[in-house]
Amino acid sequence: MLQGPRMDAVENRTRSWIVDARFDGVFFFGSAVAALCAGALAVSMPALALPLWWLWLGLLDGPHFAATWARTYLDERERKRRGALLGYSLLWFVPGIAALIARRVSGSSAPFDLYLAFATLWSFHHFVRQHYGIMSVYAGFARTGPRLRRFDGLFLHATMWTLFVLFLLAYPWNRAILGLPAELPAWARRALQGGAWLLGLAALAYAISIPLRKSIKPALFVLLPAVTTSAASFFVIGEFEPVIANPTNPEQASFAVAIVGGTLHALQYLGIIFATNRRRYPADEPARLAVRLGRSPWLAYACFVAVSLGYLAINAARGASPIGSLFAYDSDPARLFLAIYWGLSLHHYYIDQHIWHPRSDPALRYELGLSERPA
Repeated sequence: MLQGPRMDAVENRTRSWIVDARFDGVFFFGSAVAALCAGALAVSMPALALPLWWLWLGLLDGPHFAATWARTYLDERERKRRGALLGYSLLWFVPGIAALIARRVSGSSAPFDLYLAFATLWSFHHFVRQHYGIMSVYAGFARTGPRLRRFDGLFLHATMWTLFVLFLLAYPWNRAILGLPAELPAWARRALQGGAWLLGLAALAYAISIPLRKSIKPALFVLLPAVTTSAASFFVIGEFEPVIANPTNPEQASFAVAIVGGTLHALQYLGIIFATNRRRYPADEPARLAVRLGRSPWLAYACFVAVSLGYLAINAARGASPIGSLFAYDSDPARLFLAIYWGLSLHHYYIDQHIWHPRSDPALRYELGLSERPA
């Protein structure tokens, strides 16, 4: 399943899948089905929500971080090419620690709360941009014109961020974080309902336009794995939250939603890593560790899961889970590990912003199947 087809000049001109229909169907389209099934299982059998959350962390979320590190720090060519980036990007661990120190010195929770708000917004931005990147690859295969590509990108960003804002405002736990009333006034409820209806009509109009296109795959990816899955996560799965009985922190109040979004994102990311790594290392490349992992997705995944044991320990220490936490959620040790957790995330987001630019990277264009192998 993870074996990419041989790339040559003719295939590059005619291909329409990142790997092939089966691989893309599993990782880029089927990931939405897997994510929603996981969320549905969590809400239909709440006793499974916590085990599913831990499994997601250890089998998908942690491995997708490890995949970035393997593609950069473990690869000799990447270390030579991006040595400065790989060094100074580690400074993203500093803001969380600095916010904790400011919290302690000032006696106010505001510095750390602002840091967490910033990290959360960047997290969703990262989520949306990954969808945009995959959409752009399919648009490249389809030779979608710049005007239509801009339209798809605008629709994707506008709908995803509108869904996110509606989710923040619609649920009591989110409103509590924002300092908003637990019960919204009637006009605010009507405004939210109106926003949801407008978003639904926009999505319907977009869906109706898809059959009129010369190539429908980029738009189908935007509409189904990105927009529809996110809408179902926020406003179908989210209707059953909290699935954890008597949640003691905001994260416990949205475990099922986190599982859906996290599963979708991580499966797509691992798919991109496996696809591009298979093309990155030709058969005559000396069998260094990075090369062996690049050629063997199953071995790579096993290593990523092993590395994720440390990630599980960090999550246990930050106190989010009602079972298995090493420290209380509101304790100083838990906040320290929460800062480390977000430091890992911010580092990952920042590295990703620099390593996935096919327009300016001929080697990456080849790895994504967008061009022939560069000379």
